[in-house]
Amino acid sequence: MISKFSLFVQIGRVVMINQGQFINKTAVILDVLDQNRVLVHGPTTGVDRHVINLKWVSLTKIVLPVQRGARSASLNAAIKKVELEKKVAELPASKLIAARAAKSALCDFGRFKLRVQKSKLNKKVTGLVRQKVNEANRAAHKKAVAQKAKHTKKVPKTK
Repeated sequence: MISKFSLFVQIGRVVMINQGQFINKTAVILDVLDQNRVLVHGPTTGVDRHVINLKWVSLTKIVLPVQRGARSASLNAAIKKVELEKKVAELPASKLIAARAAKSALCDFGRFKLRVQKSKLNKKVTGLVRQKVNEANRAAHKKAVAQKAKHTKKVPKTK
């Protein structure tokens, strides 16, 4: 049987922290305590070694080759070997966090320009969608007219 899950809570799995003191930072799972809690540490991101609830983290696809309860030195070596910062920067969650930070840093005029650009794009997309729908409707109408004409041909009466 093939499992539909591909990301598992395991030692060495890199996680994004979604809540709490270290929000939007990455850490590595060093130990699984029970079904709800794990021990994490992120020495390069400033995340202290602590126990965190699994509901507060998101699993990533990145897994580091570390031992259970690894010390900071061996964890740092594994992080440098894998070039974790580059891989984390490529994650969709990291890009989303960066986009949110950039948007929140905008001034009033920047938000106005962004809203105007979004409005122009939406109008363009709406126009293209309307055009495609109209073309499809015309084609369906022509097809229906042709079908109706085919079935309603006048048959001469015979006496």
